[in-house]
Order: sequence, then C-alpha cells, then structure tokens
Amino acid sequence: MRTAFLFLLPSAAFGRLLPQQFRLPAHVSGLDVDCPCDDASLCDVLSSQVDTELFGFGADNFADGPGFDWDAMTTIAWGSGADLICKAHSENVRVIAAASPPLTDNQTAIDEFIHSTIKSMQQNFYDGITFDWESPVDSPEDPLNTYYLDVVSQTTAALKAVNPDYQVSLCAAWSPFGIDGRWYDYVGLAAAVDFLYVMCYDVRSQIFDQCVASANSPINLCKKGIEEFNAAGISNDKLVLGMPWYGYRYECVNEDFDVESSSTCEIAQVPFRGVNCSDAAGSEIAFGSIRNIVRTYDAEVRRDPYMNVPFFNYVDSTSLKTYQIWYDDADSLQGHYDYVREQGLRGAGPYRFDQVDLDSDDGVEEAKEMFAALKTAAD
Repeated sequence: MRTAFLFLLPSAAFGRLLPQQFRLPAHVSGLDVDCPCDDASLCDVLSSQVDTELFGFGADNFADGPGFDWDAMTTIAWGSGADLICKAHSENVRVIAAASPPLTDNQTAIDEFIHSTIKSMQQNFYDGITFDWESPVDSPEDPLNTYYLDVVSQTTAALKAVNPDYQVSLCAAWSPFGIDGRWYDYVGLAAAVDFLYVMCYDVRSQIFDQCVASANSPINLCKKGIEEFNAAGISNDKLVLGMPWYGYRYECVNEDFDVESSSTCEIAQVPFRGVNCSDAAGSEIAFGSIRNIVRTYDAEVRRDPYMNVPFFNYVDSTSLKTYQIWYDDADSLQGHYDYVREQGLRGAGPYRFDQVDLDSDDGVEEAKEMFAALKTAAD
C-alpha cells in the first residue's frame, strides 16, 4: 500500500489565471489517500498515448467472464471502484469520471467545482473526466453556451496544469446542428478538450417522418454527422465516434401487424422536445439481453437490406404484447469501425462496454465478436 498525497489548489487560485500558473500549487492538502492496488504504481495517472482511442462507457461486469476484452479498449468512462482502477491500469486502460459542471458566470461556483473535481480525481485515482450535458438551449446565442464553454475551458486548464496526462473529453450530439435543441458551441468545446465523443445513437429521439420503429445508429446518418462536424471546422482527430451496444424494443400498435411477416411496426406517438414522435415510445435493452430474447423466443432475426441492421418481432409471453426490437451487432457496426479507420477519426467506442452477456456460453462468444469488431477500428 502506498500513500498518495493530493496536490490541491485553493479555490481562490483558479479564476481566469493562465494555464501555466496552475502548475505551482499554492499548498499541499493535508489529506492523503492509500493506494488500494497491490502495485502502488497502478494508482498513477496513465501517461501512455495511443494512435486510436477505443473509448466507451461502463465496465460493471468486467470480472464476470472471459469475454471482456481489455485489448479492445483504451478508456473507460463512468468507471468506478478500486477493483476496476487496479485492473484497468494494469491493462494500460484509463478510467475517467463523469463531470456535471455549474452553468453559471459565478466564478466562485466555478472555482468550487474545479477544486472538487481535482480532489475527486486524486482521491479516486481517475485519469480524467468526460463532460456530458445534453439539455436544450434556445439558440446558438443562448448565454448557457458561453457558460458551458467557459467552465469546460477553465476545468481543462486546471486539470492539465495539475497533471498534463489527465484526459478531458466531452459528449456531443451526433450532429453539431441543433440535435434535440443542443445548439452548442462545438467548435469552441472541441478546442477546449482533448476530443469529442460523438454519440451516434438515439438518432430517432425526434422522428419527423413516419412514426415507426427503426435503427438506432444507421451508418449513413453517422457519416453525415461527422461530415457536418467537419463542415463546422472540427477535424477528425478531434472526433471519437460513439455507437450503441444496446437496442430499442417498441410495442407495435398497428392492428394489421403480423408477428411472423410484418416489417413496419407503428409505434405510439410519445413526444420529445416539441416533436410528436420519438424513440421514447420504446425502451433501451442491452445487446446481451436482446440476444437472450432471440434465443428464448426462437425469434427470426431479419436484417434491413439498406442499413444492414438486425431487427425481429415477438410476442411477449407475460404481457402478450407484440414487440419489434432493433439493435446493432458486430456485423452492423463493422461499417462504423471501417469508417473510423478509413477517415482517420480519433477513435470509436460503445455505450456501453458492459452491455454484453458474460454469463452464458453463447453470450461470451457474442461478446468476443463485439470486441473483435471494435478492435478493427484501430487496425
């Protein structure tokens, strides 16, 4: 066990100082923390650099089975716990925390947030943070945009001053142009952090055409989103393409729907942010759980010929309701990974790593396929 001393800046030291001024902490906190790892060096912030980020969220089941592939990841966001920190660092994988900053021009509140963030980084042996604010703004000129960019910029500068190896990322909509009312200053935000994690999933959060079930992350829409980030002035080396390791289950409400043959599943009109139809009519289900439903009901999985995305119908044995599930598998996501590699994006990765089933032989084999496909983004 090694005792790690926390180098903390007093809140008054932040404000709008130049980044180099953060490099000389005004004092060392009296608080110390014991490293929980057998090898004390595993509590250090990782300093290794990679050509391609394999960045994803969640690792709650990392110890559950042989299908969890550490070679298919470079960063785990929203990870926590000593066991994960020690194991991930031993595999040269970063673990980063969530960040929920105050959206205000109150500098005292910003300083307190930065101070508590640095303290949390050092107390929990994290390697950085990811910002994930997804609320709507009124327009690109909304003051909240200025507040968000300001606190992200100040936090990044402070973290890098304490340790340049801290990684800072930010979750972005699948397109920079007002998805779900997110008219954020993505150009400024991309410049302020190491990279954006472009969430190319839940793309049917607002459905403007036929109110039916469909794909969660169609590759052509993901490509369009990346091209729009490029058009806004953000280069590919600042973009990590995120994709789902989960799908959506929708109840089919059309009376003529036939579970054996129908492809078009009309869904209830559930509004989201001013649009009458959305994927809120469905429910998110992990990839591993979806594959278990396929096996339980011996469901016939079909594949949309244009999007190359699997879907199937079934009647739930408990509710007796008819459902259609759309999801992504290793085959449908291969196009995403090929695109990332061919276009030289910063990386790729899922929401979430732990959506695979590691409790059954079939699940483990499918998990291996998912991780193997992901690794091709870095080949």
